[in-house]
Amino acid sequence: MPIDNSPAVSAALAIKDAIDTNPLDKLSPSELVAKQKTHRNKLLPAFRELTGKTIRTYQFEKLMEAASEMLLAGLTIKEVAIKCGFEDHPNNFSRSFKNVFNMGPVDWQRMKWSKQGISKSVKRKKVHRR
Repeated sequence: MPIDNSPAVSAALAIKDAIDTNPLDKLSPSELVAKQKTHRNKLLPAFRELTGKTIRTYQFEKLMEAASEMLLAGLTIKEVAIKCGFEDHPNNFSRSFKNVFNMGPVDWQRMKWSKQGISKSVKRKKVHRR
């Protein structure tokens, strides 16, 4: 974690807080950086030092964490995919989720619910491959 209190560190913290507070926001890293009054060449390394990740990676991981919380709350995979911005490509949501959690959303949801003693059935949609 950066120890100085430079404008770049303050800007990096502001971006991190914005992502943490609103993980479903569709702002690009460039838009987040543009809102700060610090040059990107100083801000981006400060953000990486603060989080250990690029802005895009951090944003994506927070989005998938929010998705996991929505799945635990009982939303369908399709509903979560739409809320996370995958409305046109829900299969990409499942693939992205699997990249972060090492299992698809259906399996992840079942595992979490079984650990919590919740017995809900999650229907798997059969995919017909051509």
